[in-house]
Amino acid sequence: MASTFPIDRIVDQFAGPVYQPDTPEDQEAQRQIREQFDKLNIVKELRENPEFVEWEAYGNFSPEEKRKRLTTGGLRGSRALSSQRVFWNEKDKTAISVLFLGNGIDGWPGVVHGGALAILLDEGMGRVALRCVPARTGLTANLNIDYRKPVLSGQFCTVTAKYVPEKSNDRKAAIKGEIRDSMGRLCTEASALFVVPRTLTLRKLGDGF
Repeated sequence: MASTFPIDRIVDQFAGPVYQPDTPEDQEAQRQIREQFDKLNIVKELRENPEFVEWEAYGNFSPEEKRKRLTTGGLRGSRALSSQRVFWNEKDKTAISVLFLGNGIDGWPGVVHGGALAILLDEGMGRVALRCVPARTGLTANLNIDYRKPVLSGQFCTVTAKYVPEKSNDRKAAIKGEIRDSMGRLCTEASALFVVPRTLTLRKLGDGF
């Protein structure tokens, strides 16, 4: 039996405005997001911890280069991924990314698409891997993800990635990762292996990636 309640009306009840990147509306939305970001307890704790160094994701890339990357190009802005900051602990070889998830990456109204979460994990875990191999570059060889709980959009989340030295060497890096929502609930877990190719020359990614 067909539904008597149109799906677009259901969507409208849950989805907020989705602004195009770089428009005045988007810039204002991002300003408000940044204000909220600075007030987050996790951000305050990480900034007060001397073992963590903070930078903007892809901070060492030019504006032109950023537009060619997925998370700072097609997925930029308040509609998707906003205010992505990286906190790096050199001693523990751990990176914690804190960012805002807009409703433009929903798979279902109000729920972030699993593919978007996979992108965040791949990038966050790769960021750690590339800092832990001498070549400072590499490719994803394997990525396994367990989706524990839905991640709701319109909130901040943390993406944590940690180096696993006992399963790594100079040409491969094993990484564990997870995503937690703004309440600290574990939503996604992952494990990955990154390798340094022998026959392919790749750009070395320096600090600030």
